[in-house]
Amino acid sequence: MKWQTYERYLRNYLANALEIPLVGKIMFAVPDDSSTSLYQEWFRNDMDVPAELIKTGSTAPADAFEELTNDRNDVVLVAPGAYVQTAEIAWDKRNTHMIGLNGPNVGGDYSEFGAAIYTATANVANTINVSVANCQFHNLIINNAGAHASNVSAVKLDSYGCRFKNCHIAGAMAATQAAAVLACSLWIRGGGMYPIFEDCIIGHDVWTTRTGANQGVILFNESNTQTNGGLFRRCQILSVCETATGAFVSIVGNNVLGRGWVFDNCVFNNYTTGTTMNQAFYESASNSADDRTILLKSCILNTNGCDAWQDDNNDTVHGDMAIANAAGGLSAEISDSG
Repeated sequence: MKWQTYERYLRNYLANALEIPLVGKIMFAVPDDSSTSLYQEWFRNDMDVPAELIKTGSTAPADAFEELTNDRNDVVLVAPGAYVQTAEIAWDKRNTHMIGLNGPNVGGDYSEFGAAIYTATANVANTINVSVANCQFHNLIINNAGAHASNVSAVKLDSYGCRFKNCHIAGAMAATQAAAVLACSLWIRGGGMYPIFEDCIIGHDVWTTRTGANQGVILFNESNTQTNGGLFRRCQILSVCETATGAFVSIVGNNVLGRGWVFDNCVFNNYTTGTTMNQAFYESASNSADDRTILLKSCILNTNGCDAWQDDNNDTVHGDMAIANAAGGLSAEISDSG
């Protein structure tokens, strides 16, 4: 009876958190290491969770995902721990979701004690590759620290209607990644329409310094796709870069980005002790404003690490921040003169 009682509570909680009326199957991912093995005992003995709903070990999130079904709003609950992947997780079932049990504070990386899914294996292109629609990810740390130029991203998004809330998405953590022009933290491909990123940290400001020219923390690079309608709300975009041509957002190719991209109340912060980046948004080719528009609403750019929103002047980046034109939303030292 204990599991039936907890299950009713969980279903109500998950329905509210995911903002959906019905929740399908609930799976649990639990680490094996001794510091957290009590989770297994607690789930089985105290909560009476059926054994078939619990996956254990470093690949537990991927193994639990394999038990989900398309279009049923099945959910994987990830207990705190560091889950190391030697192959990317191919998230290919629509309307399935994953939630970390460590809560909404996802600062740090896989070396800290959150619900962290990461790879440190060379040639793992993406830690999680989301290729289907309407999936949600909450309260997770997702890292790609593989020491190879082909380790592209922590999250690759190539389908529409997905939502990330309270997630820390960080790639380009090793030197060979950090030098690769296409290495990034978040890779949005042509199918990645209408995503929502809320209260997320994207990138990092404590690992390897990025050195790739025109390299972005967020990458768009599928030509002639006109990817539309993304929203970043209350996100931190973090970077360590001392290359002038580095960027927070890199748009590579013709007609890559479509209409309706919004950054709402976001902070852009690059750490450097030397050269500052010369623009936050890099575009490799110009397009008309009707085809490619980025709207900044109440955002701020730390000018200690990056000196302008954009240098390309393609009529793409527009904002509503105080101080007119190009200076809007740029940080400035506050006078102590009263």
